[in-house]
Amino acid sequence: MRSNVVWMHGLTRRLIALAAIAVLALALPAAASAGGRGGHHGYKGGHHGHHGHHGHHGQQGGPQITVMSRNVFLGADLGPALSATTLDGAIDGAGVIWNELLATNFPERAVPLAREIKRAKPDLVGLQEVALWRQQIPSDLGAPPSGVGAPATEVKFDFLALLLAELDRIGARYEVVAVQEQFDEELPIDLDADNATGGVFGAELDGRLTMRDVILVRKGSGVRTGATAQGHFATIFQPLVGGVIPIPVERGWVSVEAAVGGKGPWNRGAREFRFVNTHLEAFGEPTIREAQARELFAAGGPLDTDEQVILVGDLNSGTTARHNIQGDDQLAFQALLDFGMTDNGAVQTCCYSSLSDPNAVLDHTVDHVLTRPALRTKYAFVTGDDARERTLSGLWPSDHGGVVSRLQLRK
Repeated sequence: MRSNVVWMHGLTRRLIALAAIAVLALALPAAASAGGRGGHHGYKGGHHGHHGHHGHHGQQGGPQITVMSRNVFLGADLGPALSATTLDGAIDGAGVIWNELLATNFPERAVPLAREIKRAKPDLVGLQEVALWRQQIPSDLGAPPSGVGAPATEVKFDFLALLLAELDRIGARYEVVAVQEQFDEELPIDLDADNATGGVFGAELDGRLTMRDVILVRKGSGVRTGATAQGHFATIFQPLVGGVIPIPVERGWVSVEAAVGGKGPWNRGAREFRFVNTHLEAFGEPTIREAQARELFAAGGPLDTDEQVILVGDLNSGTTARHNIQGDDQLAFQALLDFGMTDNGAVQTCCYSSLSDPNAVLDHTVDHVLTRPALRTKYAFVTGDDARERTLSGLWPSDHGGVVSRLQLRK
């Protein structure tokens, strides 16, 4: 999160459908109702960078696991469209977004991202902003419910498929445990901000963004995964796109029941835990993401469990002393601490204002690993913060760094 979330980094930000000349709507991540919450079930079934603090205590002697939180960056700042005060300006802003998406070149960035994962060797990975971008040429003004045309189906970039293919290519054996779709919308795009070219308002194509959060497990890690659950937050941000149309922003969480250790054919003595991945709101009032954080541990939420639980994600929040987060932007993180979560992460994960700036630095922390009850941190570090990890054309792997923590489960 850039200060007070001026930059829409790591946000499950969404592309928006603008429809019809009179009702062109640009959509951010749309928000779901409380009724969309998933249920929970019992279990069935050489690093580098900065070290985090290791002062967490808890019972000794349990098995150890390594987890990672990685915001891969959806590829563009959606601000140019979201901040537009007219529909024409929003469509022009969408052109800025699309051109930035091409310049940030996820197929190229997938290479260092996969290498980070292979080197860190996490047993479980929580990914945020795993975008699926699709296009339709020419534009037909988006798809229902906010548009009038047919949904775009031509895949431009599937971040999940590209990352999995690169992991496989370099011999890092990971598989998908769960995928949570946060929104799915379209936006007419004017690539050159010239209304004389293209169709209505100069739109040459429609761009469709489906945002996803994903959990991966390393094959052969010894971590056995079982039932999954997912849900959307009831508390949402609703901007006025083009100064006219309110768009609900959908965000949520995904979880998996897991176990490690044990002996014999029935894995007697295995340690069970729940692994949760989330991405809290970045735009709007800080009280929105505070409320979302509280939904995580409210009755029926993924943290509402007597199990050992590990939460990873882009929380867009932290503390002043440890994470360089100021003012009310601390509220969401503090709510989780008050609930009893313990900080097991490393610091300095956010955010590069430009992926092509070799001198950019990460100067605050919004990406976290938290546990309840408190687990011992054996080590923790940040990835994606070394200039040697940049791509051949000079791009940082993401606008965020990744966070890796080695944890010792309780007996």
